[in-house]
Amino acid sequence: MILQPDQVIDAEIIRILRSSGLCLEMGRIIQASLNADSPTGELFRWAHLTSMCCECIGGETETALPGAISMEFFALAADIFDDIQDRDHDDLPWRQIPEANAINLANCLLMLSFEAIAAIPDDRIYREVSTALQRMGTTASNGQFLEFLYTDSQRVSLEQYFDMVRQKSGSITACACKIGAILGNATETLAESMAKFGLNFGIMNQIRNDLNDFLDFEKKKDFVNNKKTLPYVYLCHTLKGETAGQFKRLTQCYTGESQAFRDKEKHLLKQIATEEGVAQYCSVMFEIYRQKAREILETIPVPEKQKEKMINLVG
Repeated sequence: MILQPDQVIDAEIIRILRSSGLCLEMGRIIQASLNADSPTGELFRWAHLTSMCCECIGGETETALPGAISMEFFALAADIFDDIQDRDHDDLPWRQIPEANAINLANCLLMLSFEAIAAIPDDRIYREVSTALQRMGTTASNGQFLEFLYTDSQRVSLEQYFDMVRQKSGSITACACKIGAILGNATETLAESMAKFGLNFGIMNQIRNDLNDFLDFEKKKDFVNNKKTLPYVYLCHTLKGETAGQFKRLTQCYTGESQAFRDKEKHLLKQIATEEGVAQYCSVMFEIYRQKAREILETIPVPEKQKEKMINLVG
């Protein structure tokens, strides 16, 4: 029987978990957590992105598997750390366990991401993939640090926002694309082009997430935590007069001691966002980065047939 791609990925994840000597409960939570936050129900998004990039430059899906699994583990660890810090997504498996255990879970996943790439047989390719993973981890951690540093800032520039997003979100997507290309035996130039594609793809997705999450008071606490998302930063720079004062007061409604962000405040924030064109601005910026990603794909020197999945991804 020929296994489908998702079955191959799942089987390799199970093999790694079993061979790592984890207790049954930790292995169970990891398996329950993978794909738990997929908004569309799509399985193993990070693994498929890595594999897709490998195929795009002419590599085989099988050769991308160690990097694909590694990115699944690393991205899940990043999500767990992010939700612990933001106190978001209370419905997800890693938010249903004690915080200390969730931190241990995330740390374990980081180690497993390096365990996964140990299966790469070529020493040179292994070193390149390992280096890409380590540098991404450093950059993404710095971006996360900046995000919380900006939380206490009264004013963050749009330049600072985009720099933070490049490091936090863009670097992870860029790494998945670069690792896929490396495993497909791409030249250094081609691997860097795939990384640039991934960077822009990651930024455009973060813009979309920022917009979707800005007024989602049920699952997200972006606004009440003064998280400097694109809608927040945009409003800080565009509002004038009394509206600017209203917005500032809204940002101060919810503190650790005073939880005054009620339906009235939510309605006012929605009204300000609508009147000031938050959705339109975010849509324009999303399109700018989408076009950048597409232009990079168009210049990559591989047959058009191999690019189809990647073009559809950004289309």
